[in-house]
Amino acid sequence: MIRKDHPYLGIVAATTTGLLFWASRDTGSFGPLVLIAPIPWLAYALPAKRIVWIAVLSFLAGTLGRLGLILAYIGVIPPAVLILWIIFLPLWFMGTVLLTRWLYRSASLWMALLAYPVFSTASEFLFNLISPHGSFGSLGYSLIDLPVLVQAASIGGVAALTFIGSLVPMAGTLFIISPRSRRHTVLLAGSSLIVILMFGAIRMEHGYDRQVAVSLIAIDALQDDDVKDEHTAQLNAKAYADLIDTLAGTRPDIIVLPEKSLIRKPGWSDTGTLIRNAAERHGISIVAGFNETLGDESHANTAEFYHPMQQNQRYLKRRLIPGLESEFVSGTENLIIGSTGIAICKDMDFAPAIRDYGRHGVQLMLIPAWDFSADARLHARMAVVRGVENGFAVVRAAANGMLTVSDAYGQIIAEKATAKNSAVILSSSVGLRDGKTLYVLFGDVFSWLTVVSGVLLIIRGFGLTRKNLD
Repeated sequence: MIRKDHPYLGIVAATTTGLLFWASRDTGSFGPLVLIAPIPWLAYALPAKRIVWIAVLSFLAGTLGRLGLILAYIGVIPPAVLILWIIFLPLWFMGTVLLTRWLYRSASLWMALLAYPVFSTASEFLFNLISPHGSFGSLGYSLIDLPVLVQAASIGGVAALTFIGSLVPMAGTLFIISPRSRRHTVLLAGSSLIVILMFGAIRMEHGYDRQVAVSLIAIDALQDDDVKDEHTAQLNAKAYADLIDTLAGTRPDIIVLPEKSLIRKPGWSDTGTLIRNAAERHGISIVAGFNETLGDESHANTAEFYHPMQQNQRYLKRRLIPGLESEFVSGTENLIIGSTGIAICKDMDFAPAIRDYGRHGVQLMLIPAWDFSADARLHARMAVVRGVENGFAVVRAAANGMLTVSDAYGQIIAEKATAKNSAVILSSSVGLRDGKTLYVLFGDVFSWLTVVSGVLLIIRGFGLTRKNLD
């Protein structure tokens, strides 16, 4: 008979957890699996005695769990960054597991129940504050396919989703390994989840205050940062202008084109003129993404807003991709036109900056974007969570990715993948709502509460450990 803490059983448990994380987190394909992913490993690791073996297998589980992220960007980001990810991310998971195990073995049930979600959420939040990629890869994004749970983001941001995504498996683990405490585990965790579900259901009943018709266009075959001649740049812009003419009969209020879909260089005829003329011709507002070469040969990643009979509005991307956009200048200002906001792709990875749009009463965000195919679904879902946090609808047109329309409740209203060899068009109506969310009003208070709670748990844990030694 194999003992419960047999090394082979540990390998199986760690591998299972790692593969479940892989399927649920960075690919975004099977997000709800994150609610059970840690259970096999936690159920083995918490009562097991061999701490070195637990640390090694936690590293293994953490490595397998982030392979989706690593494989998606293996040909995109610098090797040094990949090596840091391969080492740091598994160490992060290992530290969380070891801290949780320590409190499980020395503290009360409620402290053990809180340990894993508190340490997971607090460490993730602190890391996101300093990461050049913002909240990219946060565990909470995995819950986007569970809209009732996702409403918690309107209170505590993506950190609230990470907390839920860690609390549920921790409760499941304690239910398995601590039979005598099952009633208390169900009471503590179950009551919290019931409140969250009730809040989500009530919030989603609020509905919309008005509707807006939107269309998104992407021509992946024309997506090229390295267009060298004016004629090609004009042909590409004309292809988009022709599609806008085709869409005019459906009377969309707004059309959104991808990030860097048009090229603008000094001395060339302005490709934006064709888009501007289409907006005037049909009375439609249009947002187009540009790769602009500036006079000093640096570049600007911009989005231009064309509204009939009004002056063009220009937005400069604020959050650039490290390494890939090193020659680009960064912006410093939001662009808000009435109740509509504009940002570009990676800007949406940074919740604090996007919260400023919510504070200004934005109801609709228009996002030109350019993804890396493998991260298409994940990156689109991150923008959807920004919408829930701030109470606005999101219209995101991503080359090499997804055309996505979502409402303020995180519901995907319409979505379509782009294609390599043909133009893709998505048209839909999306509801807008008035009013600010609690997250807009109070910001990252919940996140900081988990940081404080983590510190208090560690202090309490040391106190109990010392007491037991005495």
